[in-house]
Amino acid sequence: MTTGERIRQLRIEHQMTQEELGARVGVQKAAIYKYENGLVVNLKRSILEKLAIVLDTTPTYLMGMEDSEQQANMQLTPQQSTLLAAFDQLNEEGQVKAVEYVEDLVLTGRYKKCPASGLDAKEA
Repeated sequence: MTTGERIRQLRIEHQMTQEELGARVGVQKAAIYKYENGLVVNLKRSILEKLAIVLDTTPTYLMGMEDSEQQANMQLTPQQSTLLAAFDQLNEEGQVKAVEYVEDLVLTGRYKKCPASGLDAKEA
């Protein structure tokens, strides 16, 4: 997969248009088009770093020096694995409702971890 293909794939996964990605990186939509279509071979380091930050990956992944995205290298806890397995069994409507429910739990604050300690809010 080329750098441009990786940029396009991650942009789409993040549900951004070329214009939105360009605005967040500080370049024009036309520049994103050129990056994605291989019309710019050597990206400036500063642009590559900004793209990686906005697309939640690493510059080395974008350049093809890593085989998988940064998130794929993370180890999941048993609870996270169980949650993902159950989530994957839901249809699209069920997945939307599951995400909404989890966001509601976070917003209540009752189940939120304490940032400094990593403990549950009710344990702190």
